[in-house]
Amino acid sequence: MTPGPRTAARAAALAALATLVAVPQPAIAKRKLAAVLAPVRVIPNRSDPLGVPGLNPYFGQIGLDSASDGIVVTNRLGLEDYLLGLNEVPTDWPEEALKAQAVAARTYALWTLAKPPGGSAAVYGFDICASIECQVFSGAAVATSADGRRWTEAVRATADEAVLYEGEPILARYSSTTGGMTLDNSDAFPDEGDYPYLVSVPSTTEKGSPLYRWRTSFTLKDLQAILERAGWWSSAGRLRKVRSVPSRTGLHYPDIIFRGSKGRLRRTVEEAREVIRDVAPAMFPSKYPSLALTATGRLPETWPSNRLTIRTERKIVRVAGRGWGHAVGMSQWGAHGMARLGEGYEDILRHYYKGTEVDEVEDPGALSVGVAWGRKAVTVNGSFRIVDGRGRTLVRDALGDWTFRWAGSGAVAVDTPRGYGLPLRVGIIHAPERVIAGRKARLTIALSRPAVVEAQHEPGTGAQGAVKTAGRSRVSWTAPDEPGRYEVRVAAATGKDARSSESITILVEQPAEADAGATDRPEATSDRSEDEGFPWLWALGVIFAAAFVVVLGSRILRWKQPSWRNR
Repeated sequence: MTPGPRTAARAAALAALATLVAVPQPAIAKRKLAAVLAPVRVIPNRSDPLGVPGLNPYFGQIGLDSASDGIVVTNRLGLEDYLLGLNEVPTDWPEEALKAQAVAARTYALWTLAKPPGGSAAVYGFDICASIECQVFSGAAVATSADGRRWTEAVRATADEAVLYEGEPILARYSSTTGGMTLDNSDAFPDEGDYPYLVSVPSTTEKGSPLYRWRTSFTLKDLQAILERAGWWSSAGRLRKVRSVPSRTGLHYPDIIFRGSKGRLRRTVEEAREVIRDVAPAMFPSKYPSLALTATGRLPETWPSNRLTIRTERKIVRVAGRGWGHAVGMSQWGAHGMARLGEGYEDILRHYYKGTEVDEVEDPGALSVGVAWGRKAVTVNGSFRIVDGRGRTLVRDALGDWTFRWAGSGAVAVDTPRGYGLPLRVGIIHAPERVIAGRKARLTIALSRPAVVEAQHEPGTGAQGAVKTAGRSRVSWTAPDEPGRYEVRVAAATGKDARSSESITILVEQPAEADAGATDRPEATSDRSEDEGFPWLWALGVIFAAAFVVVLGSRILRWKQPSWRNR
């Protein structure tokens, strides 16, 4: 029996899988290559972000350094691109509030870059961290989100603008919600002293914040258990009453008195807040943080701020607080409220940062964002170039998932992806028989090695290619607007090789035509069922023939395989 085009296409796909199956170990396994000198740079070959599973996708270069406790992951990119990855406020907020946030964040970054690094940045050698200790940075996940375009527009519209005091970028602190009044810098950060522009101002437009006022409560029994776990309560007997009193050291937040049957304990609210924040959720995860009208349905912390009062009623300790965060500088929810009232972003910034002006500054160039450290292994996926610590290009066209492992201080080991170095083969395993015009169809393909793949039709082509790993995966194909029968194939390419699958025929229909026959055929986007009368013996023959060729070829080529050091 002579195989038809659909049978040949599927046979080619199975042969691609056979390439992976037939080559003897360890040839198809991930090859563990010699350790290389850190830091290793992963430089994108395409405009797509690089993926780092367990972290985020990132635009720009990924740096992988090796410290004494593991791999340090950094993202090196320009300041304006760094701002696109900040995840500080919802991207659906009013335009002027987003612009105010963009300028404040740019200013904070400029101030940080102008100072000697501190904290984790000083320890691991990057410029700024990616957490709430600096500014929350989520990489390409922000710009590529549903409303990411609005944040991108706010950053672009305020490009190079910063908040200045006497011509220099300020320490542009900001927090979520103050509760009605910001604080002097020295109130929240007594070790730093005051700045003339970080002074207390009213913040009356933040009442839309779910944390403008918040409440939580504890039973005396639960709170005593928390204190005991923290090592605070051992000989004071049974906890009977808890209340807040003015600070005896003049702090802006109160002290707390815990009264027991055999004694009492006095602590500042901030001391108690730090303990309760960690211990309460660990001991009572279903209770704390408490339920609240927030996006997550709970308070962000057990006590979101230290601006609170406490009283005890009928064996229940009731806590009433206001705001979330340190309350110095710009209130993000206050900016939201001002924008809704028609205020512009410059007016918002001048309100919260007294005596300042907004003006353009010189671009400082690229900066390095510390996104993780202490990792034993990190995987990067996409299309990129790998450069070692001596500046040598190790791999010019890396595709798929590459794993970088800690190999001691100053060294990184590199694991290649499955299928790396094998001959390139691609085939279509499943595809829909019919697709509605203009809609997307998903094709199941088989690849012998990582490659950039693209579903194409004649006439015309598909969307921009995507990086896929070896084995089975799915590719999208957008049906043309013009109905008809189209020959669809999948093109695959690596840096030095390109192949195409056998073509298959897909019928593109108008929506009305598809609806008319919907009762007697599968949905247009469902996978194609197995062809009737498929000659499996012929397909198996193709598989074993391909396996034999690959096995024989691999034994011959084993003596000619270039070494890692020469790549």
